Amino acid sequence: NTQECTIAPKMYKTYKWIITFAIMCIMVQKVVSQTNTTGDLDDESSSSFAILMMLGLLIITFFVGYALHLTQFPYLHEAGVAVIAGMIVGAVVRYAFTDSQETIHRAILFDQETFFLLLLPPIIFESGYSMKRGNFFNNIGSIALYALLGTLISMFSIGGLIYLVSNTLGWTSFQMTFLDSMIYGSLLSATDPVSVLSIFSSLNVDKNLYSNVFGESVLNDAIAIVLYRTLTHYVGSEFEFNTIFLAIGDFLLSLGGSFLIGLIVGLLSALLFKYTQMSKIPSLELCLLTCYAFCAYMFAEGLRLSGIVSILFCGITMAHYTYNNLSRQSQLVSRKMFQVLANICETIVFVYLGLAIFGYDESEQQYDIGLIFLSIPVIFISRAVNIFPLTGLLNITRSDEKISLPYATMMWFSGLRGAIAFALALEVPTDAHIVIRTSTLMIVIFTVIILGGLTVPMLKLLKIPMGIKIEDDYTRSNKWIRFDRKYVKPIFTRNKPYVFP
Repeated sequence: NTQECTIAPKMYKTYKWIITFAIMCIMVQKVVSQTNTTGDLDDESSSSFAILMMLGLLIITFFVGYALHLTQFPYLHEAGVAVIAGMIVGAVVRYAFTDSQETIHRAILFDQETFFLLLLPPIIFESGYSMKRGNFFNNIGSIALYALLGTLISMFSIGGLIYLVSNTLGWTSFQMTFLDSMIYGSLLSATDPVSVLSIFSSLNVDKNLYSNVFGESVLNDAIAIVLYRTLTHYVGSEFEFNTIFLAIGDFLLSLGGSFLIGLIVGLLSALLFKYTQMSKIPSLELCLLTCYAFCAYMFAEGLRLSGIVSILFCGITMAHYTYNNLSRQSQLVSRKMFQVLANICETIVFVYLGLAIFGYDESEQQYDIGLIFLSIPVIFISRAVNIFPLTGLLNITRSDEKISLPYATMMWFSGLRGAIAFALALEVPTDAHIVIRTSTLMIVIFTVIILGGLTVPMLKLLKIPMGIKIEDDYTRSNKWIRFDRKYVKPIFTRNKPYVFP
């Protein structure tokens, strides 16, 4: 108790730092977006009001989320609340404020650079840092198959079906070319089941189901981004079928390089904390811990590799080795610190998705109703073509712990689209960029609010066990764990017995 009382004030200071960091993220984005063509800044009061509006939305979202937890309302989640709140405020800002207050109007725009460089890294790092690593690596075979082959199947399925209904059958207002369709398919292949995973965690669903959905979504995002970037390189030039295979090779190189960067940065941080006395200054210890995490992401992105994969494995490595070299205070605080930071960033992202509905001029708001309504069944079909055949293939190769039909159905249902898909849609370099952006935004909002809200009823319908105490299977003994504890951990850690975050 005495130790907890000593740690509490430091945790409070850390939370203040986290909130300040989140506000600074918003401020940086505002300053960049508020610079006009002549280099002048808009009125400071409007900028302050824009930041205040975002903080108010965060407060409302967290408070409503708190109320939902108390009432245990199953049909709406915090992510859905953030999107709806963003939509309401976006409509008010759009139609209630005068055109002279351009700063406030620009405040509701979803900024891609801010998302990828400031908001996404804390979310992915926390996923790796707090991950139950044993469960993840015990399912690495199925995760890799769903993420790699599944994303390719999803991209081809979505791209092919969209090209069929748009170009061949002409059921949409805008005719998508084959390259347009494949780009659209690549970005819609990025799943982002934040709300589903949060519900899984709170209800303690089966560890293997959680690990498969989580692992697939993280690696799938990296694959989808690489495929998207590769396809966009061929805009304006002749597109050939072997381009897809070049994209696969690019992905494998990106995955390997990103993994090595995350691993090396994580191990370097472990050595730093092992051979220094940072534990005597916990605040400095936590600052360095955070800096190392961001270094992995920025280094990978700077080399045009996958920052997502890099920071994920950096988080896993730091949790496994660096965590043991931290002081007890920093061990306790770092877990909560990264959780709070990730939660704030996630909420900001979903708020911006809601704001984006009303964030663009009418000339940039071209909604293709046919494409939107046809895309919804297309993503369900592509998800089914992905999940169920691959599940059957996995079950053939497994002698035990086969994936049941209810679990496979829940994985199919969990394929929500999120901010990564929309962020990619913002930079589509073809004539179809407006309809792709608006269609992607509507699909993201539909899946987050509707499918996210139906997660609990779907779990009950499929009779998937809930309330299971999830333990990390890494505590089991096998050859790798014995080798790690005997030879590797002594090199990179100093504290025994080894502890896990």
